[in-house]
Amino acid sequence: MSSPAWATPVTGSSARPDGRLNVRARRPAKLVVAFGLLAALSAALWVAPPAGAQEGVGHAEDVGDGPPGVVHLTFDDGPDQLFTPVLLDVLDRHGVRATFFPLGRNLERRWGSDEIQDLLNRGHALGNHSIHHRQLTKEHPWRVAADLDEASALLASLSGFRPGCYRAPYGDRNATVDEVAGSLGLVHVAWTADPQEWRNPWVPVVVDYLVGERHDGSVVLLHDRKWLSLHIVEEVVPRFLADGWRFDVVPDCRPPGEREARMATRTPGDVPVGRIEAIVEVSDELSRGVAVVGWAYDADRPDGGLVVRAALDGDRVVDVATTGPDHGFAVTIEGAVTLPLCLWAVNAGTVRHDSSLGCHRPGPVPDWQPPAG
Repeated sequence: MSSPAWATPVTGSSARPDGRLNVRARRPAKLVVAFGLLAALSAALWVAPPAGAQEGVGHAEDVGDGPPGVVHLTFDDGPDQLFTPVLLDVLDRHGVRATFFPLGRNLERRWGSDEIQDLLNRGHALGNHSIHHRQLTKEHPWRVAADLDEASALLASLSGFRPGCYRAPYGDRNATVDEVAGSLGLVHVAWTADPQEWRNPWVPVVVDYLVGERHDGSVVLLHDRKWLSLHIVEEVVPRFLADGWRFDVVPDCRPPGEREARMATRTPGDVPVGRIEAIVEVSDELSRGVAVVGWAYDADRPDGGLVVRAALDGDRVVDVATTGPDHGFAVTIEGAVTLPLCLWAVNAGTVRHDSSLGCHRPGPVPDWQPPAG
């Protein structure tokens, strides 16, 4: 029995998925590394720029081939005061990361710095989606520049840094839009699958559609302003994880200097900021566990010494690490660990609250170059 027409996803909001992003499908292998890798991995993450990061000038390009076995969830047009916080909790429950393209006019009305920093603390990434959601190809170049620049400045005022990526409203762009965006240091992020959940398709049909469209580096377009998007995520993520796929942020949406810029936004009394940079399974002849590398900063403890906590099994919360003078930490947690692993940076001040660093599943060792010397 065929599905009704209204239940069938039609790919593309106003632009078709970008076929140039397609590469061969594969199932990723599980990776286990030795305990001795932890120190080297930690050192490398402090000196190497994020994978895929580019300097902030040049022409706009589509983000393309992603890492093997990785799918990128992306969410446009938020934040929503109800749905976006719920979505963040859903993503944490499954231990996956996503990339968000908030609309400037919504961001101005609904969120402040604490909410943006919370999204980043959990390991997600941000991109520019303009202020007004106009069709950029129908605007004068100076209006395109003003719209995108205002959106980048707004994100910088809340996060501490200007984004390195953007998504044109409706995916509508041309050579002029590309040139303007490139002059602002923005790389375009297209999509390869769009279930058009705003048309209220049947969720099982959406799941089958996305399974059929997945491939290495595929980019799924969703929106964090509908209940249906939450239901789609709840069904799609466990299905993909069970099939051996991983979810991660779009690499080019991690601009160089993000860590330092976010730290610079903190003043005494603010909640901590931070991020888990890597979590990998480790083993040797005697034991197994997970290695966690990250950073956390609190202006009330500017010289380091910030406590990081984790939920190891069920309700047992344990202090697992303390940040060093550079505000980084690296720890191996031995034994059985409940996954996804949830961590927090403990607020060093006398007011406000601890900061969630998100819930994470082990992944492969990030690409890195050994430090010079």
